Amino acid sequence: MKPAERIAELEKQLALEMEKNAGLVKALQEAKALGTGRGKSKSRLQAEQALAMLEQGPVALAQFAQLNPKYPNDVAYYIRTILKVNVHTVRTKGGSLYMLDKHFATYQEGQAKEKAAADAAKKEVTKDEAPVPEPKQEAAAIAA
Repeated sequence: MKPAERIAELEKQLALEMEKNAGLVKALQEAKALGTGRGKSKSRLQAEQALAMLEQGPVALAQFAQLNPKYPNDVAYYIRTILKVNVHTVRTKGGSLYMLDKHFATYQEGQAKEKAAADAAKKEVTKDEAPVPEPKQEAAAIAA
């Protein structure tokens, strides 16, 4: 192997090692920013932050994406499994909403009121529109 080839090979190895080092430094900085290393896992920290968000009111999936951009649905799972808190998932036209029991009860009451109002309006419409009897046709008119 010629010295120039050996130098090129070593430079490639050095570049790979520097990339690995940069990745490890980045992971270390993220861990320090999250406070891991003090006995709490990244998942537990995400669950605690999300629970604080949920206590204020319903949370959209996009808000969980701020905590875990790669897998935002995992945040609700962490709350359920690690913190043992019941989190309700509500599917809406705008996307998924996550809420605690107290907010879910309020949501269900609102849904029940809306359904009752819709049923009352439907009954009102059907009551206003009485069935119109069809005129009877005489046998002579049919024969003509």
